[in-house]
Amino acid sequence: MPHGIAIAIRGFGLAVLTLMAGCMAPQTIVELAPAPPIINSTTAGSYLMARQAAKVRDAERAAVSFQNVLARDPGNRTVVRQAFFSELQRGNIPAAVGLVRDGEKNGLVTPFMHTVLALDRTANMAWPEAQAYLSQAQKSPWNQALVPLLSGWMSVGQGDGEGAQAAFRKVGSMPGFEYLALKHVGHAARLSGDLASADRAFRKALNSKANPSLRLVVAASLHFAATGRLETAREVVASRPNLNHEFPTLSSQLDRAAAGATVPGLVSSAAGGMSEALFDIANVLKREPGNGQAMILAQLALYMNPACSVARLLAGEILDTRGRHASALDLYRAIPETSIYHSAAQLREAASLHDLGQTDDAIRTLRALAKRQPTVPGPWIQIGDIESQRKRWSEAIAAYDNAFERIGATQQGHWNLYFTRGIAFDRGKQWDRAEADFLAALELFQDQPYVMNYLGYSWTEQGVNLDKAEVMIKKAAQLRPNDGYIIDSLGWILYRTGRFGKAVERLEHAVRLRPNDPTINDHLGDAYWRVGRRVEARFQWRRVLGMKPEVDLVGTIETKLKQGLPPVPTEAEGRRTGDNDQPGA
Repeated sequence: MPHGIAIAIRGFGLAVLTLMAGCMAPQTIVELAPAPPIINSTTAGSYLMARQAAKVRDAERAAVSFQNVLARDPGNRTVVRQAFFSELQRGNIPAAVGLVRDGEKNGLVTPFMHTVLALDRTANMAWPEAQAYLSQAQKSPWNQALVPLLSGWMSVGQGDGEGAQAAFRKVGSMPGFEYLALKHVGHAARLSGDLASADRAFRKALNSKANPSLRLVVAASLHFAATGRLETAREVVASRPNLNHEFPTLSSQLDRAAAGATVPGLVSSAAGGMSEALFDIANVLKREPGNGQAMILAQLALYMNPACSVARLLAGEILDTRGRHASALDLYRAIPETSIYHSAAQLREAASLHDLGQTDDAIRTLRALAKRQPTVPGPWIQIGDIESQRKRWSEAIAAYDNAFERIGATQQGHWNLYFTRGIAFDRGKQWDRAEADFLAALELFQDQPYVMNYLGYSWTEQGVNLDKAEVMIKKAAQLRPNDGYIIDSLGWILYRTGRFGKAVERLEHAVRLRPNDPTINDHLGDAYWRVGRRVEARFQWRRVLGMKPEVDLVGTIETKLKQGLPPVPTEAEGRRTGDNDQPGA
């Protein structure tokens, strides 16, 4: 099997954070619990503990330790700022607001604090104060869109429709933000009763891209359902194949919206619109290094609307990337069964359990979800991925087969499912079925580099279809020139076809890209031996033994260290000559 292939936990529901519909408006603002009690420690010790916790993105411990420092040194501007951001990241907005209030008395307010004060004033319906604070918000790339979005919703809250539209138009004039602005125009117009403007905004947004996001499709479909046009809503949903696989409760939610119920995706207040805006920008920023700003905005979205499940999911996803899986679980489990996002939350819950080493619990969670939603493929895909990671190939194949039974007509995005099932077939010693899946993946996604690499490498190892294999691997290398595994495959087919000198060049490059991979280093050792560089060959093989290779490779390496490689057959299958190589003995 080609090395370097990772089976990712990536069922249908796991990538929906960038795609989901928005938040429903809050009924009340939840008062969060006070910060944990201060731990006895020296001021310097607490500060060092806080800095270390912040460095590893443990906002809970950082906040407690910073508060401990402030208990002894309340006027420390640097600590106030750091404590403020730690409280925001862990979602204790009241504590953060308290720090701002204390800071205001001592002239310690920093620009972002004005944004938090604006949101706090909005939550208390103090619109003029909120606008005044927002006008002082710091200038930054992400604030360029966020501030006018928030300002627009503040105008909505004060009944100033023209002011709201002007603010949203400002966002729409920014490159790349027209799509987002139209969604907010649609929500605001529906909230004000201007259905014609709402219709235009949602339809324009839907038509502005060949493949509109799931978030927009869900929001638009709920809009049409809530305004008495259920069939139109279902037509919007039908424009995105497999949407009900992503949101298995969407159909019932459309029915509820048509009956007059408030459901996720329907912004029903200015505070709910601001929550939606905060989530939108958080979602844009979530892949930024450190993702601290995204976490803060997600927590602020929840502060403005505790019922915003999509923000809860995003915060959980960020915690997962930080290794805070137990905290992420708390967020996922807080999403109610009535939410559109409940199934997505359960998929993420299972992934977190798996990351915590509670894999049997993860499997049970997924099987229970699959039982409740028998037509949905996502749980079975995720079970297959987990079983593949555990190298339980028969169980993985069975899970992937169950997923295929539920997806209906395959779409381009299903190439990955063919690919992962093909890997399970290969590792499960069912090559014919594996090959068929790899070819099916390439029919859906022509020139997919990882599929081409896997299939080309496998053919190379088997000594079949070598011309096709080389074409595939070369194309993959052109598409991913810095992927050490693909460059290794290119070097290996050169080696297996007798072009040892050229193989050395490619394999040396692969080792530079992946210096600690045992298979690539083993391949380079073999290539060195064939061109007569015996000392370097043995050096490479010894290096491999220090890299904790798989057991079967250890025996092979030990034999090569004792005996070297056997002579190359005179008429080796697939052997090519004429490139001035030194095949060696």
